[in-house]
Amino acid sequence: MKPQVKALAALLLSLPLLAHAESIRLIIQEFAPFTYTDPKTNEIKGFLTDKAMEIMRRAGESPSIVSTSLARGYQATLNEENTCLFGFRRTPERETLFKWVGPLTTDTWVLYAKKSDTRSLKNFEDAKAFSIGSYKNAATGLELARQGYKIEFASEDDDNPRLLVNGRIDYWIVSELHGMQMAQEQGFWSDIRRAIKWRNVDLYMLCNAKMDKQRIDRFNELNKDIDREGNMEKITRNYGAR
Repeated sequence: MKPQVKALAALLLSLPLLAHAESIRLIIQEFAPFTYTDPKTNEIKGFLTDKAMEIMRRAGESPSIVSTSLARGYQATLNEENTCLFGFRRTPERETLFKWVGPLTTDTWVLYAKKSDTRSLKNFEDAKAFSIGSYKNAATGLELARQGYKIEFASEDDDNPRLLVNGRIDYWIVSELHGMQMAQEQGFWSDIRRAIKWRNVDLYMLCNAKMDKQRIDRFNELNKDIDREGNMEKITRNYGAR
């Protein structure tokens, strides 16, 4: 058989496999304005949601998308094939457990303080002397705890604006945009101020380790295409995030 005929035959044999690739299940946590469920329509929204769905559209995928807790989403992605979770930090401990797409965007993490608190932090390390609110299983809180910071882990991050304003914690470590929106929704924003920046954090989509590598490579290519085209800036502006 001629080489060209062999190549064509191989391609034709592969087509049914591609056509019947299992659908992807996308999972988010409630992390507005990045990923969240609209309470009025029950539709999953957010600028990372829009970007992930655009990647899927361009890849010819028709994924389902659901919202759940961070712990449940993480375990589902760890154990269930064709499942992906976003947006998530890429850490050395997680690196080999998943396949990765991104970064999808860069997030800024800060310490928020009670507005009436007049203490000034000259650098982030100054916060080691004070209690800092995080929440259960949060990578940032766990990382800072390992570095010697006094981290108070709430059951949910939603608890921290109230704990901060009521003086139960001295600072709150959180995504600047997410913390702002959470505090606004709870009516605490006028009582909170930005104390100091921690650092910028890249957010990714992580997928089950058995996800086909060609799929992952394609998603990464499309993610770069969207960024090069400037479409991510347009998406974020739609949510008032830039």
